[in-house]
Amino acid sequence: MDGSGQAAPVHAAPGEVPLPPAGFVRQFSDMGLAFWASPHRDRLLVLWAILVAVILATAWAQIRLNAWNQPFYDALTARDLDGFLRQLGVFAVIAGVLLVLNVGQMWLNLTLKLTLRRGLVRDLHAAWMAPQRAFRLSAASPLGTNPDQRLQADAEHLTELTTTWP
Repeated sequence: MDGSGQAAPVHAAPGEVPLPPAGFVRQFSDMGLAFWASPHRDRLLVLWAILVAVILATAWAQIRLNAWNQPFYDALTARDLDGFLRQLGVFAVIAGVLLVLNVGQMWLNLTLKLTLRRGLVRDLHAAWMAPQRAFRLSAASPLGTNPDQRLQADAEHLTELTTTWP
């Protein structure tokens, strides 16, 4: 960092990818170690794996829905009532599966956020509420006057950043 508190620019030769600052690597490593030591780690990994599976199943169902369009319009063009009704049944099944997958994905995402936030608040609470910590925080800056509110805001912000898909 320079004297203004801004991070110094990372210089790289033309055509090279600049390396992240050492502080980033250390912070990322610390976060990984904290996650690995967390009692919620196994549950988070299982939720994440199921969420990835649901997203892949949703993609497959969307592909099936796109493939369904051709037989549906073929039945309409041919004025085939039996084919049309059959394709409506196929659509109902695909739409039902997509609905269940979307609801499941939302539930898994919210459960992942809740589990992550529960572990994060537990760890932050232990760090922020150590003896004399609240007093020292309130004396250090205005941000430390309400550590419980700050803890809640920090936990919510990190959880949202971690679980929100781009």
